[in-house]
Amino acid sequence: MKTFLFVAEKANLLGKMGGAFGSSTHSGESAQMIYDTMQHVFKMDMVNLGALNLKEQVVNSSEGQRACQDYGKAVSKMFR
Repeated sequence: MKTFLFVAEKANLLGKMGGAFGSSTHSGESAQMIYDTMQHVFKMDMVNLGALNLKEQVVNSSEGQRACQDYGKAVSKMFR
């Protein structure tokens, strides 16, 4: 992911819409770190819900499904 972010930095993403999400079995800080990079380094217009991070045990639950749907809705509102 670090390599990808270095390459993405060259793409001039200033003002582009973005969001970061992930699922994890560990601490789960990666999604937030990527979100912060996109927001503060790339100066992207990020989804207002912050980074979506689902723990492995939540991914296949109704709570996980609802979180993903809410995140998708927040992204779609950015297109309006």
